[in-house]
Amino acid sequence: LLSPKTSYVAKRASIQLLSTVLLTRSNYAVMMKYVASRHNLRTIMLLLRDQSGHITFDAFHVFKIFVANPQKTREVIRILVDNRTKLIKYLDGLHKDRESSDIQFRDEKKLVMSTLEGLELEE
Repeated sequence: LLSPKTSYVAKRASIQLLSTVLLTRSNYAVMMKYVASRHNLRTIMLLLRDQSGHITFDAFHVFKIFVANPQKTREVIRILVDNRTKLIKYLDGLHKDRESSDIQFRDEKKLVMSTLEGLELEE
C-alpha cells in the first residue's frame, strides 16, 4: 500500500494508519520490529520525497521513529549514515512554511536532524 504506484488516497490512509499503530504505546513490540527493517526504512524514505505535502508530512512522523530508536539495527544505521548529508539537507527544507505555526514539528525536525548528525556506525 505504500508503493509509488498506489493511489494518493490509499497511500495517505496507509501512512496515517501506520503512524497511528506505531505510535500507540501498546504496540511497542510491533514498532520495534517495524523500525528494525531496512526495507521499511527505504519505503519511508521514498515517501518523504512524494509529490504530496500531506504524504511527506505523515512520512516524516514515521521516519522520526527510525531515527529516534535507541536500538537501531546495524542495517538501519548504515542507511541513515550513508544518506545523512542528503537527509539533513532535505529535512532542512521540508515544510519550512509550517515551522512558524507548528512549533512541535519544528522542534521534532531539529531533533531528527541533530540525531542524524551525531550518528556513527560502530565497527
